[in-house]
Amino acid sequence: MRHLSLPAALLLSFAFIAAAQTQHVTAFTGTWKFNAAKSTFNPGPPFKSFTLTFTPDGARHLDQISANGQPLEVSLPWSDGKEVSVIVTQGAMENVMATSKIKGKTFDDTWRENGKVIEKVHGVVSSDGKTLTVTVEGPTQQGGIFRNRVVFDRQ
Repeated sequence: MRHLSLPAALLLSFAFIAAAQTQHVTAFTGTWKFNAAKSTFNPGPPFKSFTLTFTPDGARHLDQISANGQPLEVSLPWSDGKEVSVIVTQGAMENVMATSKIKGKTFDDTWRENGKVIEKVHGVVSSDGKTLTVTVEGPTQQGGIFRNRVVFDRQ
C-alpha cells in the first residue's frame, strides 16, 4: 500500500477544503416548480410556468414564461449579501443586479434594473422541505405596486 507524503497529503486536504468552500448547499438547493393553484397575483395574471433551481454552488436559475407568453431565463451567482450581476440569457431585462441573503430556511432578495428597485423578494421553505413560498413586491409600470405570493413544489 502506497502512502502520500506529508506535503502531498496537506495539498490534497487544502484542495478538499477549497472545494467545500465553493459549495453552498442550503434548504433551497434543488429544483422547484410553480404551483399556480396555491399562488396569488395582485394584480394578475399569473405566469404560465416557472421553474426555479438552486444549484449546490449557490447559483440560482429562473426559467419562466409570463402570462403573455414571453420567456425569461436568468441566473445569478451566490450573493451572500453582496450585489451581483444577473445574467439574462432570454428576456427583456437590462443591467440587472441582485442582492440575496440566505439564512436557514429563508432568503431575502432585492433586484435592481438600471439602478432602480424592481422587486423585493422573501422566500421561506416549509418545515417539511417540500414547499417554497415566495412573496414578491415592487412597482408596476403604471405606478402602482404589485404583490405576489408564488408557491413552488420541490421536484
